[in-house]
Amino acid sequence: PEDEEEEEEEERMRSASLLDRPRRKRVITYAQRQAANIRERKRMFNLNEAFDQLRKKVPTFAYEKRLSRIETLRLAIVYISFMTELLDGCSRQEAS
Repeated sequence: PEDEEEEEEEERMRSASLLDRPRRKRVITYAQRQAANIRERKRMFNLNEAFDQLRKKVPTFAYEKRLSRIETLRLAIVYISFMTELLDGCSRQEAS
């Protein structure tokens, strides 16, 4: 038991010393930053395209403002649940 306590204490000391060391900041070149910006722009473009397509599939009223991302996701969840229940009800009626 005493040996285990000593080992645990040594491990805590090692962990603490690792945390105390100043971390070296990674240097990013201009080209790397430009490439990262391009990747991020492409990612955001694709994400926005996906949300636009989802907005077209989810039924809304014409006079409503454009739905936010979270509103679109919440409405899609409700719509999918509704359609699932509708299909389950139809299949139960056909079975009886």
